[in-house]
Amino acid sequence: MSELTSNSNTKCLMANMTWKEVESTLSKNKTVIIPFGSTEEHGYHLPLSTDYFVAYELAKLVGKRIQVLVAPPICYGVCRRGASFPGTITISIDTLRTLTIDIITSLHSQGFRNIIILPGHLGSAQIIGLELACQELLIKHETLKIALIDLTKFLEKIPEGLIEERFGHAGEVETSLMLALDPKIVRMTDAISEKPIFPAHQIVRDSKKFMKSGVMGDAKIASIEKGTTILDLFVNEISKTILGIIED
Repeated sequence: MSELTSNSNTKCLMANMTWKEVESTLSKNKTVIIPFGSTEEHGYHLPLSTDYFVAYELAKLVGKRIQVLVAPPICYGVCRRGASFPGTITISIDTLRTLTIDIITSLHSQGFRNIIILPGHLGSAQIIGLELACQELLIKHETLKIALIDLTKFLEKIPEGLIEERFGHAGEVETSLMLALDPKIVRMTDAISEKPIFPAHQIVRDSKKFMKSGVMGDAKIASIEKGTTILDLFVNEISKTILGIIED
């Protein structure tokens, strides 16, 4: 497990604070991280909570390191591809857009000025919903700064040869991250390799017909060691990004 991971309670978690504590923190720091995830299938071996769990744990580590607040995670997202798998709960792009606008508008009205959106679910429809919300908010509020963190950009900085797959779903990267964060909830004995092929150009109604497990990639080659390296990289890069926004 990474040296960064810790179950200790920190003063950065809004969910554990009183309103007076948040008010006191706001007088010194107007930055907040909002973890966005989803409740979605992640193969036979990872829990439905994977996306928001990873986003929240990353946010906690960053919040602790650079002393910024972390809002409670958003546990639902736009999950069209996995919608046919039992347990996946999907919302519409418009619902996500409206929810994001409402949450950030509320935080802005209280005095927050630097909003960091940290998505653990990176589906294209999810990102569209978040980007639409950000565009509307920036037009309405001149004192607001928003960052939409793209974790895939940081994957380009992973040391050569560490991982075989940089993209996928419930594959090498996600499984390694989960092993580093909490190996107890990963069923590695059920991990498989699956690389589904979808029809070219066609929008499919039921993706379950094309991928048996829900995995896109090779989960079997994941490891705690890989996850620790990726986790440390993510925390470092996210921290640098946020500090750059605060100091700008």
